[in-house]
Amino acid sequence: MPQKNQNLNQLIAECNRNRQRGQAFLESALIMIVFLASLVGAMDFGQLLFTHQLLAERVRAGVRWGAVHAWDGTGNQIANVVRYDSSTAPDGATSFLGLTRANVSVVHTAAAASNPNDERITVSIVDYNFKFVSLWIAKTYTGYYAVVETAPMQYKP
Repeated sequence: MPQKNQNLNQLIAECNRNRQRGQAFLESALIMIVFLASLVGAMDFGQLLFTHQLLAERVRAGVRWGAVHAWDGTGNQIANVVRYDSSTAPDGATSFLGLTRANVSVVHTAAAASNPNDERITVSIVDYNFKFVSLWIAKTYTGYYAVVETAPMQYKP
């Protein structure tokens, strides 16, 4: 009889081990899903911050260029500096991060008669579309905030 109980105890112990292996696999799979989702979300957020910084640098470059050059009356040259890093649009070139002229706003504020040194230039990027990489987001985000820089004009004819 003790032999029968010993075999039964071994069978029960083996079944319990097999269940624990399955439980560990399931727990690992659930943790891996959460970890990968967090990792991809952090990468998306990092890419969004990096893109915003690139747009801010382009706006600053446009303001710097506009502050030291004569105002052309339309702001197209400054918009081209933001979009192409050149005051003239190159033939067949693609713009920086897919920016269109409608995305780049250039506002020139003329000097007042009481303060002739108050001439200002304001450049902004508005309604930029950002595409997420994450599968669960997988859409285009339109930032309705503007990346804005302003500076006094230095150009004096």
